[in-house]
Amino acid sequence: MSTSRPDSPTRRKLLVASAGVATLGAAGAVWVGSRYDGPQAWIEAVIRRNLPGIRLDPASLAKFVAEFAARREVNGRSASTAMLLDQTVPALTRRVAKAQRQVERLERRVVTEYLIGSNFFRVRDPRAEVIVYAGAIPACGNPFAMFRDA
Repeated sequence: MSTSRPDSPTRRKLLVASAGVATLGAAGAVWVGSRYDGPQAWIEAVIRRNLPGIRLDPASLAKFVAEFAARREVNGRSASTAMLLDQTVPALTRRVAKAQRQVERLERRVVTEYLIGSNFFRVRDPRAEVIVYAGAIPACGNPFAMFRDA
């Protein structure tokens, strides 16, 4: 005569539940992996999303993306996680305050550095001309800085 009740967890029920959880986790990992294109795709998407209607030179944009993706700040764990979340489940990124702050900080940095290193501020109408990234300005990255003679 067995003393176990029908509602009590048995070894078989625990194994089935564990297998279900493992399958769900693996399927989730595959789904996330299939949606993640890497930091280069995220950086380019940020530039294009924040500069709608602006024609960008593809070669110089690729140069910027490669340079920016090689930076330590992009390859850190928190930045990588934030970019992964933003690409795969953006609705979740907007709900997690720390991830949202990280994504916004990275987006501001990406757009600012692209605009400052390009001819965006040096052309009469950025929508009428192709914007070309030439590289970071070596002396001062702020085109609005005002220097005085001492």
